Amino acid sequence: MFLRHANAFRLLSLRSDIDNIILELLGQFSLEKIYCEADKDTYQHLVVSLLVQLNAIFNVQRLTLPSENLQVGWYLGFLASWEVTLRAIEFVLQVVVEGRESLWEARLLREKYLAELLLNTLRFLTLHPKVPTNQKAKDRRDRFARIHRSLERVFDSYPGPESFLLLVCKEVTDTLRTDPNDLALPPRLRSELPNLATELVVLSSSVGFGWKKN
Repeated sequence: MFLRHANAFRLLSLRSDIDNIILELLGQFSLEKIYCEADKDTYQHLVVSLLVQLNAIFNVQRLTLPSENLQVGWYLGFLASWEVTLRAIEFVLQVVVEGRESLWEARLLREKYLAELLLNTLRFLTLHPKVPTNQKAKDRRDRFARIHRSLERVFDSYPGPESFLLLVCKEVTDTLRTDPNDLALPPRLRSELPNLATELVVLSSSVGFGWKKN
């Protein structure tokens, strides 16, 4: 797990073309999948590796979102695009649905790694400062509806009690497919959104990281 995180952060430290990094990870997964799908344990590790690396990237992305009172243009080069983020989510959900036979016993994969990735990416999408200009509210509702249907297929493919986090993901997608702006931040928070590049400081070894007020 440490090596998977290290690889993701190594890519982020060397490059700023986030869309290409994400697409390369998805492409690499697709190639490796061909050779290890028959081995259940290897395939589970491969899927977990993809989820962990994507989640590391989108966790940093979420914390790098600029507040509304900052110049957005400077940040856009370091942010994943709205479209690539959506397609990455749909890709991952499809992988989990289609891999039912190999992933059935890997409950942690769905209940932790998949759920955490979904929550991070969905939050990133709701706060993204640049939604494609050719997309209207109806188009965004339709895209979130696709994600919601894919998530429902995950629940159908793996019947039984699911984790609280995964149930939260389902509630979030259900809300967003009705109104994409329903989970937006209040106006004051949007103008004071902390940013990883300027306001994240180490509090102590026991507490971890926190936000400071300038």
